[in-house]
Amino acid sequence: MTGLRMQPGASRIEGRTADGWVVEGRLYRPAMLITAVFAGTLPRLDFAALETVQLPDLADVELLLLGTGDSLRRPPTAFAQALRPRGWRVEPMDSASAARTFNVLAAEERLVGALIL
Repeated sequence: MTGLRMQPGASRIEGRTADGWVVEGRLYRPAMLITAVFAGTLPRLDFAALETVQLPDLADVELLLLGTGDSLRRPPTAFAQALRPRGWRVEPMDSASAARTFNVLAAEERLVGALIL
């Protein structure tokens, strides 16, 4: 995974393009992992690969919003089970909703991250 380190509170999803997401003026595509202090691209990740994805350990996350594309899809059971030992709750939703929800919760300084496909 390639990523960009940012200042605390700097990560805010500014918009969406046809093939990615804009954060701090930079395009992340096709999949993005974001917290209040980090945004990174996951170049080969799609919904089918969720069962085997290895996400970095993010100490500043308690809730992981999972944007599943244009519509809500339930993630594979193995995906949610793999994150449970980290103390992360996973909340699936469509990707646009995940982006909006991330911005609100991050502005409230909640321990939130989003994996947006």
